[in-house]
Amino acid sequence: MTAISTILKAQQRRRHVRVLASTLAFILIALSAYLVLLGQGPMALSPRQVIDVLTGGGSKNHIRLVWDLRLPVAIATVIVGAALGLAGSWTQTMARNPLASPDILGVTGGASVLVVLGTVHSRPSFAESIPEFWWRACLAMIGALLVVILLAVLGGIGTSNRIVIIGIALSLMFNALVAYLMRSAQILRAAEAQTWLAGSTGFVHMEVILPLLVALAPFLAIGIWCARELPLLAHDDSSATTLGVNISRQRAFLLIAATGISAVVASVVGPIGFIALLAPHLARMVARTPTPSPLASAAAGAALLTVCAVIAGAIPVNAPVGAVSSVIGGCALVIVVWNCLLYTSDAADEEDSV
Repeated sequence: MTAISTILKAQQRRRHVRVLASTLAFILIALSAYLVLLGQGPMALSPRQVIDVLTGGGSKNHIRLVWDLRLPVAIATVIVGAALGLAGSWTQTMARNPLASPDILGVTGGASVLVVLGTVHSRPSFAESIPEFWWRACLAMIGALLVVILLAVLGGIGTSNRIVIIGIALSLMFNALVAYLMRSAQILRAAEAQTWLAGSTGFVHMEVILPLLVALAPFLAIGIWCARELPLLAHDDSSATTLGVNISRQRAFLLIAATGISAVVASVVGPIGFIALLAPHLARMVARTPTPSPLASAAAGAALLTVCAVIAGAIPVNAPVGAVSSVIGGCALVIVVWNCLLYTSDAADEEDSV
C-alpha cells in the first residue's frame, strides 16, 4: 500500500511540474508577442525601444504612442485571452466534452443577439445618457444570463453531453437571428454592429481596463472556489458522486462562472471565437495531462490571442483579431472533431474485441 501511495505521489509531482513548465512556456510566448504587439503599427518600434519606453526612457512621441494608444490594446488582449482560456477549461472539464466552450454553448451568441438588436433596431432608453460601452455591456450580460437559463431548463445542469448539444443548437439559432437582424437593419447601423461583431481589442482604451477586471472578479472567484473539485468532475457521474462531489451544484457554479466571463469579455471586445475552445487543448497537450489545467489554459489563451493579434497586425489587410482567431480555430476544430471520431472508433473496436 505504501509503495502504491509513493508511486501515485511521484506521478502527481511530475504532473504538477509539467503543468508549471507548460504555464511558464505559454507566459514567455505571451510576453514575447506582447512586446511585438506594442511595437506594431504605422510607426514601428523594436522590442528594445518598447522595453526602453516601458522602463521610463524613450522620446515623447514614443511614450505617447506606447502608453496612450498601444498599451491598453495589449493589456486587454492578454486579459481577454487568459479569461477565455480559463472559461474554456472549466466548461470542457465540467461537460467532459472536448467541444464544450462558452462560444460553442451559445453564450456569445446570446450576447450578440441582444447587442445587435439594441444597435440596429431598438436601442434601449437608458442608452442615451450613458456611454456606448456600458449599455452594450448590460445587453451582453442579459443575453448571456438568458442563455444560462435556457441551458439549465432545456439541457439540465446535472447532465454533461446534453448541455453541449443544446448549446450548439442555441448557437446556430442565435447566428441565424443575428443574420436576420443585420439584413433588416439600416446600412449605417448595420456597419456599426458589424464592427462590434468582428471581435477586436483594437478599440479598447485604458479607462476600460479597470471595469473589465472588476466585472471579471466575481466570476473568477466562483470558478476558483469550484476548482478544487474540478478534477473529480472529469470522472463519470457515479464515481464523482461516490467521491463526495455535488455534481449539479458544481456544474451550475462552473457554468455561471464560465458564461459570466464570456459575457464580460464579449461586452468589451465583441465575440472572439475559438480561443476558449483551443486554449485548453493546447494546455492539455503540452502539459500531457488527462484534463486541461485552468492555470495552463489561462496562459495558453493569453499566448494564443496575443499571437493572433500580432498576426492580424502583420498581414497587409486590416483584419480584427477575432477574424484571425476564427480562421485558426476553425482549422483546429476540424482536427479536434477528427481526433474525437478516431478515439470513439478505437474504443468501439476494443469493446467489440472484448
